[in-house]
Amino acid sequence: MRVTLVTAWYPHAADPVEGVFVARHAAALGLDHDVRVLHLASRPVPGPDLAPGPARDPRVRHVHLDRRSPASLARAQREVRAALRGADVLHTQVFPTLLALLPLRPRPAVPWVHTEHWSGVSDPASAGPVWHRLAGLRRALERPDAVVAVSGYLADAVRPFRRGDDVAVVGNVVPAPALPLPPPAPGPVLRLLAVGNLRPVKDPLLAVAVVAELVRRGRDARLRWVGGGPLEAAVRERAAALGVAGRVELLGRRAPAEFAGEWAACDVFVLPSRHETFGVAGAEALAHGRPAVLGARGGAADLAGPGAHLVASRSVADWADAVEAAAAAPLDPALVAQRVRARFSPAAVAAGFAAVHHRLGL
Repeated sequence: MRVTLVTAWYPHAADPVEGVFVARHAAALGLDHDVRVLHLASRPVPGPDLAPGPARDPRVRHVHLDRRSPASLARAQREVRAALRGADVLHTQVFPTLLALLPLRPRPAVPWVHTEHWSGVSDPASAGPVWHRLAGLRRALERPDAVVAVSGYLADAVRPFRRGDDVAVVGNVVPAPALPLPPPAPGPVLRLLAVGNLRPVKDPLLAVAVVAELVRRGRDARLRWVGGGPLEAAVRERAAALGVAGRVELLGRRAPAEFAGEWAACDVFVLPSRHETFGVAGAEALAHGRPAVLGARGGAADLAGPGAHLVASRSVADWADAVEAAAAAPLDPALVAQRVRARFSPAAVAAGFAAVHHRLGL
């Protein structure tokens, strides 16, 4: 079957991390179908139009879309129409894509499946005050024939906008090594890893406070954080103020391949997010066989199982307790990884989309 996938977020030469989860969905669909990707990029994209995926390299076209320009919007509609020629189904990903397609008239003639990832749908305030005022635009979720959410938490937020239609849950693809990683050699240092943007929803300031609390309890705790963002200076200031500046290392924004070695070296993954629509980084930690201490609100509930320590409070002491519990009772990495690897493999995700296609008569 020929699939046209249109998305506002997709990895490209200037930012290989942007929308990497969309590329993984495209690759999973590509296991069974001919997938063509149209990326409506918010800025000009340099380099070739072919972006690698983990299972198959789908054909990708990057088109700059300036939402403030009527001419750019008109061009985007033409590009979508052209991409749909010969397609059997339209897949869109992430809510900003729906907004870009609102002017598209008439409605696409092929069945339309939309997959939602964005926290602005489930928690409008997290996307800033402007979107919080405009959140009624979520009624655009009525337009597709079927809507998929990447977690049960996000599906619950989408259902009120679907007029009774069911919302399928198809998780993100979670990258995993061929086998779960053996635990690192024991030692006096408690090695913590976090992966995520340095922004309020991930609460890196709480992570710094947890390191300080663990040190106060006599643990030689150290945290390496992969990711960048607006709180970088605040994180460094908080670490200095709490006396743990030498124990918190910010590694910056990196593509997955650039920090692959971090999984083997950590004892416990910790990410004190206030909420997650899915929580790819926490799932990836579990898939590698590492225990993960995660915020309980949001998509992390779908990760519950051996090795997942879900913390409902924002208490530093509670988070430090969970880290110590994870470190004190290490599990067989294969047991930790089993559930996530089975549920969020490319083949499992492809099967989830196949069920949605079947419901649409495809």
